[in-house]
Amino acid sequence: MAIVITDLEVIVILAIVLTIVYLIGTYWKHRRLTSYAHWFDENLSPKGKVKFASHGHAGLRIKFEGENDSFKEMHFALTLGARENLMYYPLALVKMDPDRLNCWAILHKPIPLNMQIIKQTDKKIISSLQDNPRLTALDSDALKQDGYVAYSSNRSAALELLFKAAVPSNLKPMHIESVEIDKPSSVLRLVADLRKDTLSDVVKFMFNLASSV
Repeated sequence: MAIVITDLEVIVILAIVLTIVYLIGTYWKHRRLTSYAHWFDENLSPKGKVKFASHGHAGLRIKFEGENDSFKEMHFALTLGARENLMYYPLALVKMDPDRLNCWAILHKPIPLNMQIIKQTDKKIISSLQDNPRLTALDSDALKQDGYVAYSSNRSAALELLFKAAVPSNLKPMHIESVEIDKPSSVLRLVADLRKDTLSDVVKFMFNLASSV
């Protein structure tokens, strides 16, 4: 005997599924953000003042201020994928949608260069950098081997920074998407996949990079 499901029953089933996915996804993201907040509090509070700003279950902002010769303040923005949305899951199968960590530091001293390091797959950004007459491509085999390219306004200072902060060896293992150094604003920016197993290393790398510029 065939089971016939009416349109109303389909709507009810779909509503139940959407509600369950929303509740579970929201709960998971809250737990994960709480875990990240505890990590930042435990690891950065001994070094200075840590402030948190929640964006509901979508993300978390952290501001760090401490007695540091390299930077005035450092910010972290944590954004989690929309796991409370049912469409997140089929799209995740065909398109990578990782949790994201954005970091930026406002430095004390003037920066001697503009520099941007990005993945070779970011063709649109690379095209814009190539069209900038103030920037030149850096010839770095270490970066190219891991799938990155770099452009800078000061070749010698950029190569010195890459060596001093061991930049090429850290990008791929930490799943870093891009690094940008902005001379006019004295700001250092970094974008990476947000992963619990690499979070500590990325934050340490950010501190080291800020002190090396």
